[in-house]
Amino acid sequence: MNTRSTHIPVRPTWVGAMSAEALKLWSLLSNRILLIVPVVMIAGSGTMLSLGMISRLTDPRFAGQDIAATPMMFVDSVLWAQIIVAIVAVLAVTNEYTSGQVRLSLLALPTRLPWLGAKAIVLAGAGFLVGIIGSAIALGVSALVLPGTEVQYEIALGEATFLSVKSGLYLAVIAILAVGLTAVIRHVVAALIAVLALLIVLPPVLGSIPGVRDVVEYLPTIAGRRLISDFETAAQLTPWAGFGVLTIWAAAVLVLSGVLLKTRDA
Repeated sequence: MNTRSTHIPVRPTWVGAMSAEALKLWSLLSNRILLIVPVVMIAGSGTMLSLGMISRLTDPRFAGQDIAATPMMFVDSVLWAQIIVAIVAVLAVTNEYTSGQVRLSLLALPTRLPWLGAKAIVLAGAGFLVGIIGSAIALGVSALVLPGTEVQYEIALGEATFLSVKSGLYLAVIAILAVGLTAVIRHVVAALIAVLALLIVLPPVLGSIPGVRDVVEYLPTIAGRRLISDFETAAQLTPWAGFGVLTIWAAAVLVLSGVLLKTRDA
């Protein structure tokens, strides 16, 4: 009697974890809508700026003035879009705790870390897509509308592509930062307050306090925005050095959340 053995293929842990997290994220209509909003925000803001530049040419208030633009001006709204990307990341983590789904997720992934890592990777991917698509549209419109007018503006395909990629990288790391901080806190309201405070509240507040202004230059958004903007900083960080500071923040918080995830009850 012949016995035929059956082999059931098992996907690697990380592949299965990322597939599950991608399904959780993209299967919810609310998440898809929330992630479309920042794309529209970036693209719409860039388009409106292009049209605004042209309108200045016939505006008497700007008569005799040189109207000039730089590519970074058209992706400036990425710094506002990060708020929505961070909120999506916060809700993606806290929804698991409020619904109790995290217990099922960790039951399927007993080592726990693949759950956190996969969620960070998937949300980083979502942030990257938001940044690169929104910025590509904004820069594409500027390249179509402004050349041939009296607006002083030049942009090459390579420069537009690189700037779009950098916008995506910035939002990807912001998403990772939000995932890590939320996994530490776990409570939706507290996590939202903490993440938004770190991103948009603390920089101006601390910047107004004498003696600690230099510290502000190394906060994640202030340092990280050097990658996609021409804002000057007292620390004189180069674009990639600023992005490195943001990455260190995100990595440190994610490692801390991983340690706590291994030691705390779900």
